[in-house]
Amino acid sequence: MNLPANDFGVLITRPAGKADNLLAGLDELAIGYVYQPLITTQLMPLRHRDLLHLQSAELIIFVSVSAVTCLEQQFDLKSLTQPLLAVGATTASALERSCGHPVVAPADQRSEGVLALPQLQDVFERDIVIIRGNGGRELIKQGLLARGAKVTYVQSYKRVPLPLDGQRLSDQWRAQQIQCIVVTSNEILSLLLTSLPDVALPWLQQRQWIMVSQRMAETAVAMGIPATNIVLAASANDQALLDAICQLRRKFHERAQSSAE
Repeated sequence: MNLPANDFGVLITRPAGKADNLLAGLDELAIGYVYQPLITTQLMPLRHRDLLHLQSAELIIFVSVSAVTCLEQQFDLKSLTQPLLAVGATTASALERSCGHPVVAPADQRSEGVLALPQLQDVFERDIVIIRGNGGRELIKQGLLARGAKVTYVQSYKRVPLPLDGQRLSDQWRAQQIQCIVVTSNEILSLLLTSLPDVALPWLQQRQWIMVSQRMAETAVAMGIPATNIVLAASANDQALLDAICQLRRKFHERAQSSAE
């Protein structure tokens, strides 16, 4: 999307298929943005032991829409009769459509929000399966193990970095007046910072960043992003990200107006 000169341009890096609602919200508010996914997802074939874990689990947690869509291509989700949890409302909606019964999701779409759910407070000796990609959400497993649960991962998909021309993207984002960068996972953050040439780091350090967890902010600071340029959204859902973008945009325009006076 082309951006007007001197406007508050936003870079959205969510994976393809996971940014539609956020981009629609930006369009509705006439906020200029560039959408550049950095990773895509590929289905991972289930193993026999995965099927056994799904059948014996007492509770199942789905971490993303991709976890749902890639599992349902290989397994009848309507056969799951145990309680189902999802990390976020969008994942819960996708899962409900596939399994045909209600799914619980926290308002806080972070691992901390999942661990705070009432259904996960008394899980001693319970068999819990987490449906995920290649890595991620280790905090959920650690938290459940600390409560005495037996936790198993089932991988229904894997995340694959897209081929990127870091120099071209850096030049393009500068020309498009990108002021704010939205990242929603440590994997995307690290891929973004390592894909661009070293000479782009000063420019990246001057951008405003929207992230979704303190752990992500700490990773960014360790990689050279000033803590003063990082804003944590209230949650990882689209509305929380949109609210954070609007807040930064107002501050940007207030500073521009003050400088012009």
